[in-house]
Amino acid sequence: MGVASVKELSRKAEYEILKPRKLTREWVCVLSDDTLTGSPLSEPDVFTAVGVDFFSIHPTYTDGPYRVRKMTLTEGYEGSPYHVHLLAEYGIVTQDEMTAPTNRSAVWEFDSAPGEVPALTYFDGTTLRPLTNSAYDYFPGLVTQESTVVAKVTKNFATFPSSWVAAQNCVNNAEYLGCPAHAIKVQKVTVQTAREQFGASLVSYWSATAELHYRQSGHNLQLPDIGWNFIDGGEKRRAMVFDFENSEWIASPNPVGLNGSGALTLGVPAILNRRVNPEANFSSIFGTPPTTPPAV
Repeated sequence: MGVASVKELSRKAEYEILKPRKLTREWVCVLSDDTLTGSPLSEPDVFTAVGVDFFSIHPTYTDGPYRVRKMTLTEGYEGSPYHVHLLAEYGIVTQDEMTAPTNRSAVWEFDSAPGEVPALTYFDGTTLRPLTNSAYDYFPGLVTQESTVVAKVTKNFATFPSSWVAAQNCVNNAEYLGCPAHAIKVQKVTVQTAREQFGASLVSYWSATAELHYRQSGHNLQLPDIGWNFIDGGEKRRAMVFDFENSEWIASPNPVGLNGSGALTLGVPAILNRRVNPEANFSSIFGTPPTTPPAV
């Protein structure tokens, strides 16, 4: 079944403040045979006869550019089996939308989330100092609020993204997105199957989303170096205090400060920085966000 003739009915342009134009075009096609008794209607034949297809640019409003985003084909126009009606709706279409699902660039989104970390330091003006009491003891269990920046990156894959899943709980092994090593952690990875009609094909693929949490103080454990024992001359010794009432040395009832190498500090304990998460190369796994908005 073919198209004998085409007539364009109308063009419509709708304007609204702060929103792109809403553009439509309508046609009526006269078929060479009855849609009820003849051969099946070929949609591509109608599109070709009218001269539009998905992503076709509007002939008048080429700024943007405005392209065909949706087409509605209705058989039996006004009750006639020889007529079909075609409605084309135009809108802004990005380059990614005109690209096959698995070839599209990743989508980045940034947000924040509340969080808590141990309170071990404070600012004295612009100087960072240990947050201890006057006897150089840290306050046990003291925490402070520290929000995290959450970067969500979504990308489509033709095959299962095993590298994304394997990066779960990893921290960045080098500077990433301007943040130092171990400051960003893969908090969550979601992978699901998806299907999309692209052109004349139904495309199946994997859609993956990763949540990367940036913490200003980093994701390594910050541990005050304190304990009941210390190292002296390569040997472990029990920390002792003098009991003035009984004039004797006794085992310290409280942990004492150490310098990070096992020796006594007799002052502020060192802070041990301990990484408990595996490292990964985030640049090679997740890439980086674009420096400019997606092209249209």
